[in-house]
Amino acid sequence: MEEIIVKNKFLVGILSVCVLSLAIGCSSGTEVKVQTEEGSETAALSEQNREDDVEKPDYYGELIAAVKECISKGEIMVPENYDFSDVMLTSGYYSGGTRGYLIEDIDGDGVDELIFGENGSEPDGTQGGIIYDIYTISDGELVHVLNGWVRNRYYLCENGMIANEGSSGAGNSNYSYFTFDGSKIHLVESVICDGMKDAENPWFYSTESEDDAENAEPVSEERADEIRGKYKYEYPVFVPFGEER
Repeated sequence: MEEIIVKNKFLVGILSVCVLSLAIGCSSGTEVKVQTEEGSETAALSEQNREDDVEKPDYYGELIAAVKECISKGEIMVPENYDFSDVMLTSGYYSGGTRGYLIEDIDGDGVDELIFGENGSEPDGTQGGIIYDIYTISDGELVHVLNGWVRNRYYLCENGMIANEGSSGAGNSNYSYFTFDGSKIHLVESVICDGMKDAENPWFYSTESEDDAENAEPVSEERADEIRGKYKYEYPVFVPFGEER
């Protein structure tokens, strides 16, 4: 009988040791897991801090400074290492107003665009709102969305569209309307006036081309005016290059 009791005590002791070992093992494993998770979080934070410490290019600031310098020096040619409309270097070409810039998120995607344009000479801002260039940032790179020139000017519209008024001569002009998806513009519709193609009825409509009346649909002048009337221009106030923002 005593021998059985001794054996039972021996077995109980062995079981106790096993249970204790398992408990210690689980506890150690938990500690290792926690340390591993904390280490991963620390590594992720360190990586984020390194990314934040990297100095990002100030594309907009560089462009604004370049235009200011060209204007102050009376330059009439755009420097080779920059890409903006040379109309920026001709004072008040369209409306007799002042040239300037605007930084604004025009399509609501959370990314600001840089716009070069001209304020109107009229007190209420009309005859202005002309846009020469629009830039944006996509995937960390500067994108030149559009640029205007002497006979090719752009406007922001109240409905979020971008309008273009262009002309290739006295008898040819176009009024085109685009959507803006954050880095590119896409043609929606265009009204074309081409007196060389049809002197009696020079008005055409297209959703495929901005200025080519060859395959466009003939429309009346009343219909052309109706289409153009859908787009109301905005007149944003540009910060003159002679002033600080």
